[in-house]
Amino acid sequence: MREWFNSQSPRDQMAILLLTGFLLVFSVFQFALMPMSENRAQMALNNGAASAQLSRVEAKVSRLLSLRDAGSTGQNDNLSSTLSAAAQNAGLTVKRLQPNSRGEVQVRFEGADFDALLQWLQTVEGNEGLRIIDASVSDAGRSGGVNATLRVRGQ
Repeated sequence: MREWFNSQSPRDQMAILLLTGFLLVFSVFQFALMPMSENRAQMALNNGAASAQLSRVEAKVSRLLSLRDAGSTGQNDNLSSTLSAAAQNAGLTVKRLQPNSRGEVQVRFEGADFDALLQWLQTVEGNEGLRIIDASVSDAGRSGGVNATLRVRGQ
């Protein structure tokens, strides 16, 4: 190959060197820089999508913080403590007290005295102004005893 190159005229040698350099630059551009440019464009699209999602999350966080400042999460805590205090005053033992995301609290009593449960209901609805959304009452297997599951919502 070297003999063939040296046998060419200086003008042809210069043309061959320039053509080889051009092919080398073209190959680097075609096989290295072009794919990187396409990857850059794809990354720009991904960054735009991530930025849009971040702005939605930030909006939801600010809404959540404003709701917390307004006392909406504190209402569940107050509702739970009110229900517990009313149960204790009525002589009932709460087996489960479970707040949910809709601002309601589910209360479970097992083996409770029916008269005490009615007193608790009077306190919760009449005195505290809370609302019973759903109630399920069944026999506990002893005279005057009931199992009850109630969903309570504040006004």
